[in-house]
Amino acid sequence: MIRIIGIGSPFGDDAAGLEAAQQLSIAPPPDTEVVVADRPGAALIDLFDGADAVILIDAARSGAPAGTVHDLDLRTRTLHAIGVVSSHDLGVSAALGLAAALGRLPSYGRVLGIEASEASRASITPDVRTGVSVAVTRAREWCATYRSRSEHPY
Repeated sequence: MIRIIGIGSPFGDDAAGLEAAQQLSIAPPPDTEVVVADRPGAALIDLFDGADAVILIDAARSGAPAGTVHDLDLRTRTLHAIGVVSSHDLGVSAALGLAAALGRLPSYGRVLGIEASEASRASITPDVRTGVSVAVTRAREWCATYRSRSEHPY
């Protein structure tokens, strides 16, 4: 089973991951569970349990143009470089590192970091909303690719 986890807070561009998960939950890809996780902190690790693959979607700040979608392997150590936004108790990068150390990180996964704008606003900015759409499409594509590989591993 694939689990898509949208991470964020309900404020401004930091809600990008939550928005993506809400859109995906309307019509989830087959054999996929979608979770909306408002600032999960260390509880993010528990959300990996029982999943064969995980896709995390969250806001990011790296200095790239707002709405840019960063596409990283879940096991990469470059998450700090893109600055996945951490208004959460324990940042996403730290939670992934802890999950790996505990042997609880799924063997397959992606992180989609949607570049947030520098301005603080009450709602998601238009450029970031476009990034959310891109992330939703990529998440659907990865789910289909993962399922096809699982059904035909050779």
